[in-house]
Amino acid sequence: MAGHGGFRTLDGGVIESFGGPGLFWYAERAFADFTLSVEWRLHDLDDNSGIVLRCPPPGDEPQPAIDEGYEVQIDDRGFDPQSRSTGSPLHLTGAVYTLAPAAPHSNPVGMWNAFEVCAEGPSITVALNGHATSRLEHGTRRRSGHIGLQAHHRGSAVQFRNLSINLH
Repeated sequence: MAGHGGFRTLDGGVIESFGGPGLFWYAERAFADFTLSVEWRLHDLDDNSGIVLRCPPPGDEPQPAIDEGYEVQIDDRGFDPQSRSTGSPLHLTGAVYTLAPAAPHSNPVGMWNAFEVCAEGPSITVALNGHATSRLEHGTRRRSGHIGLQAHHRGSAVQFRNLSINLH
């Protein structure tokens, strides 16, 4: 875990973010080309999280990993921190954060959602609940790195389950 936030274990193989910001990352191995499947759900519309791909080891703070890797966004409001407005496709659930916009396909708050994220060379594609949601064609950041789950801010409690990875 990097940062001040964390993840707690719940029943049924579920983990939940709390107290962010932070990054719960897999330190044992870096990944290059893969397909990642994970289910997640929000408890409140203001919940925010992400799945960080191909990031360097974050050390004590999560921000360098987020800046150097790729983040698949979880924010059904599509909140843009620069303009302080909602509805931004570059900040919406399923977007490759600030790099590739998303089309909305989330289930209502409280219901489980399923991501399938494919990283292949410079491309990252995101499917949400079986719908093509976002595609980054020519990413210029790292082509290999760690995978992590983001704890975003205090009060945000995003749950995750059934995370699996298939290597290409």
